[in-house]
Amino acid sequence: MKRKTEIALRVVTAVGGGYALAAGTAAALALALPTVQDRSEAVLTATMAALLPCVLTVVMVFAAASALRALAWTAGLTAAIWAAVWGLTALSGRVMGMGS
Repeated sequence: MKRKTEIALRVVTAVGGGYALAAGTAAALALALPTVQDRSEAVLTATMAALLPCVLTVVMVFAAASALRALAWTAGLTAAIWAAVWGLTALSGRVMGMGS
């Protein structure tokens, strides 16, 4: 793979994958935390905590041995967190995005 293509793939993976991972983390924590916090506090805590995976994704993408390996790791982690969101949604009986 050419160097410019490798860098472009890393940037797209870092930005897109970081966002998807942060959004999934925020959603999962927002669904899980109301068992120990008020709902509004849980959403705020989840949103602030979701910044960490976003930053760590950027670091991991540029530290990985190859752009394809970084893409695979990011896609796998993102799929896992969104599966957790789906599972928590099914357990809670809530419909995502419907204001419930």
